[in-house]
Amino acid sequence: MTSPEDIFRDFTDSKEASDHYEEHNRKRDEVAEEELQPLIDDFRSSEVDVVEFRNRNNGLNKQHPLWGFDGFVGGMHFNKLLKAVPGESELGEKLRNVIQPPENEADAHETIDAFAEYTQRLKENDLDSDPFPKSTIFFLSYFWHVQQSTDWPLYYPTTEQYLKEEGLFEMEESYGASYVDFIATMDDLREEASTWLETPVEYREVSNAIYWHEELDESEIEDEETSGGGEETETFVNGDKPYLPPVVADLDAVAAGRDEAVNQYAPADTDLPVIFERKCGILFKMLGFDTEVLGQGSGRNPDGIAEAVRNDYAVIYDAKKREEGYRIGRDDRTIREYIETHTRRLRDQGKRHIYFAIVSSSFRDTEESTLRDLRTNTDIDNIVLLKADVLQELLRMRLEEPYLNLDDVEWVFGNRPGEIQSEELENIVPEWRQSDSEFFVS
Repeated sequence: MTSPEDIFRDFTDSKEASDHYEEHNRKRDEVAEEELQPLIDDFRSSEVDVVEFRNRNNGLNKQHPLWGFDGFVGGMHFNKLLKAVPGESELGEKLRNVIQPPENEADAHETIDAFAEYTQRLKENDLDSDPFPKSTIFFLSYFWHVQQSTDWPLYYPTTEQYLKEEGLFEMEESYGASYVDFIATMDDLREEASTWLETPVEYREVSNAIYWHEELDESEIEDEETSGGGEETETFVNGDKPYLPPVVADLDAVAAGRDEAVNQYAPADTDLPVIFERKCGILFKMLGFDTEVLGQGSGRNPDGIAEAVRNDYAVIYDAKKREEGYRIGRDDRTIREYIETHTRRLRDQGKRHIYFAIVSSSFRDTEESTLRDLRTNTDIDNIVLLKADVLQELLRMRLEEPYLNLDDVEWVFGNRPGEIQSEELENIVPEWRQSDSEFFVS
């Protein structure tokens, strides 16, 4: 085995490793501050529920694989917890308390042990989901580290395994005690490395050096950078609209009535709301749906019905062009009428699930009670709000990734009510495409 001192010296002597992780850490700080911390704050204040929190957190980690949370003991463990818990609200209340960084190591010890015991009870009551109690150490330390990276080290298995092989760390009688001991070991390494390198060392630098030595080398980093793998993969619609056919590439601009759309379609003898409706119908067809376009001129009807014929579900959709964003308001009566008019026919045709989707530039002042009332008092399985650029991104993913099908796409319409965030789309990626063996610091 290579000693910690040699690992740190080799790591700092490698320009490839130093450059790679300097950019990696910069990106970690940016994503944590601008995206993850606001999401955690919204969850802790109950602005988002536990399902949306899981979806958006997991989606962000698939989009930005910076902490290893997109693997078995991170995102997949979160999925297992949600499947095993008797009620989603119960898990939400538990998590709101435990993802807040601890006051001290004794608090961390107690929090990890308590949540691991809770996970064990879920495991015993739901053998199919099988959440793994030891994953609690990584799972909670991830949230603490994202919020306070200099105070709480992330418990990576690669780091744990190396420390065990060097005789520097052993699991204690409880997971909480093991994490506290892990902190002590990491503190010793930080102090020693600071002496060797004559510069302060953070927890993540210890993990970076160990992972670089155990899993990466310079040639792999060079190959990654040469192939473009070192850059963040584009997952959201950008200015060039990759993979988007021109006919729907401006859907977001039309939805918001932006100047470029107004100028482009000024010569046409058609209003922008009608153009928006037509483009939505085209996009649903491109997704693979058998789409019936209704809209203006068809009476009191929604703008269209998109049927997944072989998948036994349908989406009733309505397109709302708005410059300032759409608010349901009194339209819930109209929506109720649309649902009542079409669900019976769709059920008679054998559709097991029927969803309602509103597509607009953005949404404002949405009352969750209105959405709940529509789900409860009509024969609809779910109602979702989709921004035009999110719908564009869904199409981009569908066209770019041939393994995605309408079964996968159904997740967007059936998973939860309310506005679907762009980062949540990463959750339509099937689990078989995800690593289920281990997780890594990339």
